[in-house]
Amino acid sequence: MKKLTLGFMLFALSAATMFSSCNKDDDDDDDNKLSTLSASWNGGSFSSSLAGFYKNSPSEAGSTKLFSSSDGTTTIAASEKGRQLAITIKGTTSGTYKLNVSAENAVTNALINLLSGEDVESALKNSVEAETKAMVIYRANGETEGGSTYYFSTNAEVTFDNSFIYYATGTFKAKMRNKAGDTFEINDGNYKVFGI
Repeated sequence: MKKLTLGFMLFALSAATMFSSCNKDDDDDDDNKLSTLSASWNGGSFSSSLAGFYKNSPSEAGSTKLFSSSDGTTTIAASEKGRQLAITIKGTTSGTYKLNVSAENAVTNALINLLSGEDVESALKNSVEAETKAMVIYRANGETEGGSTYYFSTNAEVTFDNSFIYYATGTFKAKMRNKAGDTFEINDGNYKVFGI
């Protein structure tokens, strides 16, 4: 039901944006739009006013073990010219959410946890979960995991502010890669979106 409601909200927002852009006095820059998600990187960019966010309850968020959370999860997503950009954070409240899945970081954290007296299972679990609070996905429309245009973050930082409950703003940066090892880095991502 939430996805249907989000789809309707996104359609209404895009229609409102399209009709308001017909006015000659409107500027085309993102500062004048109510709902946007944008990012740029060396050789590419993404900018869309067809953007929104939705929150999953803890039971809905539990379907993905990496992002299961007792607080639920939040997804911020947008489409533009056959491409999609999505950010998922492990939580539903304002804050900064990070991801760091480099092998070096996980091994270092596991060793620290183990030497601090944790049992092996807890040390490994806590070393990975400590830095898996956010994920950024960029893909061509319909691309599946492992495809050449399916990129996922290996390092990310997302700020999320939903002080207005149904309106969220924030920034993000991420190191992206695909299965083949191709990479790019987003340093200036930002969003302001309506959601549920």
